[in-house]
Amino acid sequence: QFYEKWHLNKDGSKTPVEVILCQTNDKDGKVQYYYALIRDLSEKKKAAKLEKELQEIKERNQYMIGTAFEGLAIVQEGKIVEVNEHYASMTGYDTGELIGMSLSSLVTPGLRGMVSPQLSGAAEGTFEVMLNRKDGKTLTVEIVSRDIMYKGKEARMDRVRDITEKRKAQEDKESLMKQLSSVSEELSELKQLSSIPVNAAPPQQTLETLLRNLAQVTRAEGAMVMSRKGDSLTGRASYGFGEAVPADLTESVGEEFPGKIVKEDRPVFVESVQYGEVSSALKSSGSKSLLGVPIKQGSDIIGALFVAWDDPRTENERDAKLLEMVADRCASALVTQNISERDQADEEVGRSLSEIKSTLTSALKFGEPNNR
Repeated sequence: QFYEKWHLNKDGSKTPVEVILCQTNDKDGKVQYYYALIRDLSEKKKAAKLEKELQEIKERNQYMIGTAFEGLAIVQEGKIVEVNEHYASMTGYDTGELIGMSLSSLVTPGLRGMVSPQLSGAAEGTFEVMLNRKDGKTLTVEIVSRDIMYKGKEARMDRVRDITEKRKAQEDKESLMKQLSSVSEELSELKQLSSIPVNAAPPQQTLETLLRNLAQVTRAEGAMVMSRKGDSLTGRASYGFGEAVPADLTESVGEEFPGKIVKEDRPVFVESVQYGEVSSALKSSGSKSLLGVPIKQGSDIIGALFVAWDDPRTENERDAKLLEMVADRCASALVTQNISERDQADEEVGRSLSEIKSTLTSALKFGEPNNR
């Protein structure tokens, strides 16, 4: 029989020993005596301990190879049992502080509910998370997890890489793509508006076409062109307002929208019709936000162009530029329309004068002998 025992020495110390218990029998099989072989196991125990330590070092080195530029953490039952120096420098903690720490405690609180199953469980895969540094700052990292055996127990190894710059570059790229998309959309809208001929169609038809296209590209529910005469503005063409706002709406130049556009000679944006200085006709139209620009011929303000949205809007430089471009084209149509109206008025005056002349001539001839 074999036993491992502690041998009590004279000085009170103990030595690990292996005891082999044997017996000697006679020819009839009776036990004659017992004897024990005792072997000192001190060196063997030391060798086994050393071998175990060497094996642990081998395992640790095996996992640390190739992680000079990556953080590495070995996790058992949700707690960190091993980290490398790079991981410690990423988090701002000392390696000694990290050992025994719950990995989930390093996760940004806002994301804990989303990533804790991957961080504290045994799930394998690649995860992007935010980690808290010791100094309170956050770090965007990518964690690649896989299951391993460490010191004879199941564990998970997390290779951690700082992707803050990568994420920033990606966000910058996405932002640039959005800007390019917006520029492309704006160019398309400008092309659509600039392609409308001004002189090929009657002025009224041109104004209505411009308003319809302007409402489409600005996603507005209503649009109107008003011409100026002195201190009054009169509607010349409208789109989308229906009966809520008369097409020949008349307003005074002043503090209220749209008269404020002419008075201040600049684009005017009203974020909320309810709280802004707006004429009663537009307040009752159901519009929520307004934007208008002056229509100019040279340095003279000959009218106003504005659009209306049924949903609240925020001020947008793009919309103002679109309105200013359309206002230039409206100016040509308004001038043509005014000339046409003057010519028509001149023709009517000419006809009236001709009729008066004819009447006077007939009256003068009435007293002559042959025309009694």
